[in-house]
Amino acid sequence: MGCGTSTQTKPTKSRETHDTVISDVDLDDNYNESSTNKRLGNSSKNSSSTPAITVTQTSATKRHAPTQPQTAKQSKSSTKSHIDESLELEALDGEDYPPKPCKLKKIDIVPDVSMFKNIDEHVAKTPKSATASIPELAKYLCQPAKNHLEKIRAIYQWVSRNIEYDVAGFLNLDGAQKKSNDPDSVLRNRCSVCQGYADLFLSLCREVNVPAKTISGYAKGYGHKAGVAITTKTDTNHAWNVVFVNNEWRLVDCTWDAGHVGDNKFHRHEGEFYFLTDPDIFINDHFPYTKKDMTLSQQWQLLNQPRDLENFSKLVKMPKQAVLYDVDLVSHKESIIPVTKEVVVKLVARGKLLNNVGARLSDVNGTLHDQCVFVEKERETTYSVTVRPQKLGKYTLSLYGNQGEQNSLNSLVSYVIDCKIVDKTAKPFPVHFGLWGAEPNYAEYGFDKRVAQRASFESDTGELEMRLPVIEPVKALGKLAFSEDDEGDDEYIMLEQGQSELVVQIRMNRAGFYKFLMFAKKENGSSYEKVLQYLIYCKNPVKQYQPFPKVFPEAMVGRMTLIEPKTKSIPAETDVHFRLTSSVIDIVRIGTNNFERGDNNTWNIDVMTPSSGEKLNIFGRISDSSDSSYKGLYAFDIA
Repeated sequence: MGCGTSTQTKPTKSRETHDTVISDVDLDDNYNESSTNKRLGNSSKNSSSTPAITVTQTSATKRHAPTQPQTAKQSKSSTKSHIDESLELEALDGEDYPPKPCKLKKIDIVPDVSMFKNIDEHVAKTPKSATASIPELAKYLCQPAKNHLEKIRAIYQWVSRNIEYDVAGFLNLDGAQKKSNDPDSVLRNRCSVCQGYADLFLSLCREVNVPAKTISGYAKGYGHKAGVAITTKTDTNHAWNVVFVNNEWRLVDCTWDAGHVGDNKFHRHEGEFYFLTDPDIFINDHFPYTKKDMTLSQQWQLLNQPRDLENFSKLVKMPKQAVLYDVDLVSHKESIIPVTKEVVVKLVARGKLLNNVGARLSDVNGTLHDQCVFVEKERETTYSVTVRPQKLGKYTLSLYGNQGEQNSLNSLVSYVIDCKIVDKTAKPFPVHFGLWGAEPNYAEYGFDKRVAQRASFESDTGELEMRLPVIEPVKALGKLAFSEDDEGDDEYIMLEQGQSELVVQIRMNRAGFYKFLMFAKKENGSSYEKVLQYLIYCKNPVKQYQPFPKVFPEAMVGRMTLIEPKTKSIPAETDVHFRLTSSVIDIVRIGTNNFERGDNNTWNIDVMTPSSGEKLNIFGRISDSSDSSYKGLYAFDIA
């Protein structure tokens, strides 16, 4: 038997803006209860083949005599388990402990994992001599335990930390055969698939008189494909445990807390997620189905309102990190999303805010279509993903996020996008991974919180003015790139610093989407960091597409506004009217002439421009400054 797990991620870098990108690492667990030559999907993006996996029926689990005398009832049930090899749910005082919905939450039982500090330290020091047999191991592990809960913790901790997943056997690598799932063999080999984990856990629990059972069923792990129906005709593919503690049954999955499989290797990660997990969370990816009895099986969901298999099959899988982040899928809960031209997928962070959210759209060949997705923070806790496929067909939409605790992003959810109709007039989004809008640290660079209230702008004329609120003067630079261009351009951006806002003026010469990036530097900083990324949709190109004059940083410091002219190129040997305003700069110099500030902090200056091919520069001096030198403000080309 094999098993099923979840997914982890690794960051890479994209070429355009060094945005964080996510690449999937396959996690592995699958077990097949009865069929042979079952084909499991390879989730590698670049592979279209599906390796054949041969899985054979396992023999009945060998049971050990407990260290204390069994009751007649226990002996009877143990004998029945040994005789009936097809029995997946093994009885242990079942009449005394019937399955009922859990009343307690995990946090009620384990308010803080540090409560097991002594137990965990004891388990970590398990000597080799204590692992000679299951009775000896159970006796050692539970020596310091004061109750059933601590016994369960000790057994769970040892099994999940010491048994390696049998990747070679499960995948038949180089002809390797699967190792036995018999508990004695698992203990000896320290390697098995999920059935071996579950049965070893069960045997250790029985040695110390902890009521426990092995449950089989369907798991959304390795080999699970969203949109592929799971029915009672589907082979079960996973095994886990239930234990009786605090007067109720609780769920445990040692396999999924032991580690994951990637690149045909086992990678230990030692989690805590599947230890006494709450049933309403466990049912997200574990559906019990035992003895082909759905009524009995649904009882082992331990829920007041059990799910049916059809519902379980349709619902999207929530990776454990999404559960830990308390992410709620408010728009789409089923794994397949039919799309007519466009769909908007929304999720809400019910707990701590997500630091970043990103999306990937890939087709059946693994080709990325990032220009078909746009991700923004719609409200304080709501994240919105717009998807506009450019071709008909099926895609995988994968959403990622984190809470700022690491650089890489964790998998949050994956959907199948089934595009029925394409909007042929839709323009591609610029290549960008992650949230559009403000970076989490925007306030550190002087920007007001209102800059985070939107992520996109629109222009009917090809010209756009954005007034970005600031709490103090900022040192900023801007870049503008059309969605189909690799490089940005700053000649068609003009930044001006007002009293309480940063004014950004933009000109665009093509209809479609643009990416605008704002970089800023702290007062004593050495480099500019990205603080804003806005999506701009240009409906119509500007009629007179000309670059702005070159603006020097001193113009921003001097809070200078250039009212006219606003073109980089001005005619030669012509009277040109210059109009500027500033409340900080007191004298402006053009050529060899100085001009004092007039009414309303304004300059109105007529200047005869020089010959063609020369430059015209405007300088300024900041009033009340110890530095009386003139600084460059603007530069014009003479045509």
